[in-house]
Amino acid sequence: MPPLLRRAAVSENLDDAFMKTFLIAICLAVLAGCATHKPVSYWRVKDMVLGQATQVALQKQNSQVAATIPTRTLQEIMLAHLRISRSAHIEAELLIVDEKEPNAFAGFVNDRAAIGITLGMIQLVGTDVNQYAGLLGHEAGHWAKGHIDASQMRSNTLQVIGTIVSAGLSVAGVPASGLITGVGLDLIDASFSRDQEREADAASIDYVLANNYNPQAMITLFAKLMEASNGFQLPFLSSHPSDAERIENFKALIEAKKATNRATGE
Repeated sequence: MPPLLRRAAVSENLDDAFMKTFLIAICLAVLAGCATHKPVSYWRVKDMVLGQATQVALQKQNSQVAATIPTRTLQEIMLAHLRISRSAHIEAELLIVDEKEPNAFAGFVNDRAAIGITLGMIQLVGTDVNQYAGLLGHEAGHWAKGHIDASQMRSNTLQVIGTIVSAGLSVAGVPASGLITGVGLDLIDASFSRDQEREADAASIDYVLANNYNPQAMITLFAKLMEASNGFQLPFLSSHPSDAERIENFKALIEAKKATNRATGE
């Protein structure tokens, strides 16, 4: 083989070896990143609201009880979800996620549209259905305004990572169904811009008022979130406008909507 062709062949082999090493490094990095997040159990609210018991125990796959929630509270959350979803013209599964930090999200779980609330958020809110309505209205706003579709590339990345994690869990003998990962929640939450968050806030006020819930409860909820953060940035607040701006925006939105309603006689 002529020297020039031999050098070209050697260079091509080196390029192939580099690309293989590069791809392997990426795969290892993705798997290593996912390994830092433990699988998280979640529960479908619609499966828990028809029981006769006064309390619902949320059990993990190891039969450990993650939390106990009054059945009436779950029923009121589900009813608020159904009402707000109808106003927003969306269909999304409502989930409770086994995470201690107060958070909520809108995104795909197992290829299905979903709205999720963490156990930490339920503990923070308690039994106030008006606060749940505002929270659900915000997440429904993300779906209704097309924010999830606008983040399709991020959703595709999440799906790929979820596939890798699920495969790893299956190999380890852990059923993958009913499990999501903390990294998934982080990616969904971080995928919205600040302008999209403001738009979702505005939509939430519309949905809350349309269904006769108290919009002032969203301000109360946000004050609770700021107090709970204790100087640290909670995931629910991380991609949102600043604390002071958010509260002022809510106040302005509520007054503007009420003024419009008075003017139109609604």
